[in-house]
Amino acid sequence: MTISVPDTRQYPLVAYVNFAFDDLVSGVASKLFELPLGAVVTGGQYIVDTAFDSGTSDAITIGDTDVDEYHADADAQAVVVAALTVTGIEVVAANTAVNIILTSVGTAATAGAGRVIAQYVVPTRSNENFE
Repeated sequence: MTISVPDTRQYPLVAYVNFAFDDLVSGVASKLFELPLGAVVTGGQYIVDTAFDSGTSDAITIGDTDVDEYHADADAQAVVVAALTVTGIEVVAANTAVNIILTSVGTAATAGAGRVIAQYVVPTRSNENFE
């Protein structure tokens, strides 16, 4: 069997979303962005610029239908830049939400902010043709 070499290429798509302590409710999923049918996350970062300050702990989880697909229980009480987990799994439903969940213990946070930058491709998309 011969590999079918495509004659098209695509630009990566990027979702860049800011979040802050007052955007999030502990234990509740908040939508960051949506992925189209067939999308595959190829990279990205989870960044905390301002540490969260709940009384005991703050953890952030990022995922879609699998709640921790891209990042699991990251300590949000420290300034951090961390890579998203790349699974290579294609999104199987159109407009699949990617959510962030803050889990706080102790008094409510009065500070905390960051952003998620996710890069993805859609295999059926084409921006260039190399015929």
